[in-house]
Amino acid sequence: MCAVALILGLLLPLGLGIAMPNGDAKHAYATQPQSDRQCEALCGWPVLDPRIEREFEKPAKRWLSGHRGIDLTAQAGTVIVAPQAGIIRFAGKVAEKDVVSMRHSNGVISTFEPATTTLTVGAAVTQGQFIGTVGGASDHCTGQCLHWGLKRGEDDYLDPQRYAGNQKIVLKPL
Repeated sequence: MCAVALILGLLLPLGLGIAMPNGDAKHAYATQPQSDRQCEALCGWPVLDPRIEREFEKPAKRWLSGHRGIDLTAQAGTVIVAPQAGIIRFAGKVAEKDVVSMRHSNGVISTFEPATTTLTVGAAVTQGQFIGTVGGASDHCTGQCLHWGLKRGEDDYLDPQRYAGNQKIVLKPL
């Protein structure tokens, strides 16, 4: 019960409560007022009405296979917007594929494929601003999706789905 008291001491000043189903502290979870049940997203989606076609699969080792991003359903010509403010870092071909990438203020890099843009490298963009369109050469999506990758550092690939869209905050049992 000391753990419950500690958790209550941390949560109550934040306007949060705690629920214990059947008085069982083992299955306790944080509660919030109904209007505050979502955590604000760290970034937005790069396309309107995002639907995930293929999810992120982090490789066990950086050189092993995996899916280093997510594929969003998108037709050629679909507008791509900046998921977060940043600077256009690259726009061109990589291994004959059309790619646009941008660096965000936190150092994370977003990469989009297949994508083309009229913006120049170094152009500053705000969250939600047009950065390009789905299209161009790719062997990844063949015009039916947009691959969105997030990377921190040289080889720390992140799951974009975890950063876009509101998330529910829950405490899970240990």
